[in-house]
Amino acid sequence: MFNLFNGSKKITEKLYEQNLELAVKNKTLSLLEKLYQNSVLNLTPREITKEITKIIREDLNLEFVGILIFEKKADSLTPLAFNKSERLEKTLNKLGFLFSEIKITDVSKNEFLKQVVYDKIDNITNELQTIWKDFIKFEHLKQVKKESHIVTILVEPLITDREAFGVLLLGFNRDYGTLNAFEKISIRSFINVISLSIDKAYLYKNLQDSYEITKRSYEVEKKAKEDLEKLDKVKNQFLTTTQHDLRTPLTAISGYTDLLINGNFGKQSKKTIEVIKKIQEVSQNMKRKAESFLDVAQFKLGKGFLSIKPNVDIEHVLDEILNELKFKLDQKGIYLKLEGLDKKFILNADREKLKSAIFNIVDNSIKYTKKGGVTINIKYQKSNIKNGEDEKVIIVVQDTGIGISKEKLATLFETQFERGEQAQKTAEGKGVGLYLASQIIKAHHGKAWAESEGEGKGSTFYIELPIG
Repeated sequence: MFNLFNGSKKITEKLYEQNLELAVKNKTLSLLEKLYQNSVLNLTPREITKEITKIIREDLNLEFVGILIFEKKADSLTPLAFNKSERLEKTLNKLGFLFSEIKITDVSKNEFLKQVVYDKIDNITNELQTIWKDFIKFEHLKQVKKESHIVTILVEPLITDREAFGVLLLGFNRDYGTLNAFEKISIRSFINVISLSIDKAYLYKNLQDSYEITKRSYEVEKKAKEDLEKLDKVKNQFLTTTQHDLRTPLTAISGYTDLLINGNFGKQSKKTIEVIKKIQEVSQNMKRKAESFLDVAQFKLGKGFLSIKPNVDIEHVLDEILNELKFKLDQKGIYLKLEGLDKKFILNADREKLKSAIFNIVDNSIKYTKKGGVTINIKYQKSNIKNGEDEKVIIVVQDTGIGISKEKLATLFETQFERGEQAQKTAEGKGVGLYLASQIIKAHHGKAWAESEGEGKGSTFYIELPIG
């Protein structure tokens, strides 16, 4: 009995650890996604750094985030953007100065900053005067730290072409040493993305401002293209690593929760089983999310990501999708019907990728349906062509949900990281599901489209795939 208790306790502790790691990686993935969206915009250096500092501070709940540009000839750091918490903003306004107005000179004489800029090594301090002692009164710095709860400052070098062109300042309201390993790794994971984003912004600015645009445009454009390719490579490598790393805790969570549900460690109460099933659902959603972002990255880089094999039974694929969505359907209290299975449909396809595409479309209908439900109907279509017959299977997914406006229908499957205003109010999402589904279906020589009579009138999604 005691061994049983200890075994269950160890599993609970392991689940907690795995869930903590999963949460940090999910947060990092979300932050990287936002930074990547920001990086592809043609913004000025000041505009793009303003957005970067805002994204990082809000996502990591920091006291401040600052980006300073290093001018080597002047041996100085000039603030380009600062984003601060409300309490820090209030304190600075009361004292009559802002960090964004203070230029730090003689960097090489400051051992702390010299290590960051010249040696290109990150550095940590618990004292504001380590950075601003020659530029802000000690009494003011002491008051700022006390009233804003700044505990630790992490300074990271921003590097391009093996040289530091600036620094990133992160002001924590807790001791950096208390962060776990996953959190520390996640903080450093987006530094390269930030560096490349800012460098790209400066390249475009130089292109616009150059008086010798004809002479220099080719070189500048070439470097901008190379840096964008580097940025895509960094993003793709990170997504690949993240997906691989996510599988380890997700597999462990799935295994442990199955053991608990099956009673290997004692009989569980009905309430406990419901909680465990919720953990399983969240884990599966995270796995799909990571794989979706990886597939988008591979598609964007022009890499083939399908492995076509024969004898893929559509009925079996749909049955699996229905089983995986059952918990969500029960929670929402809506139905999911499957019709038109009087004929077998066998395709040549990448089974898992095709399943993912159909799942995304069905899940999208469920997500935006509050009452009623979703009906899946399978239809067979045959037409005569010049060299014989053309056979197709059409999967129709009809819901009683929020509907789609005519304006949104035209680009529904063509945009990523974008959702309609009504969809944003109704449910959470990343805006990549339908886009990715469309690309997978196109790669199978099929097509996907949607129809709706308007908002509030439900939607019908069509998936057309060739047979044979």
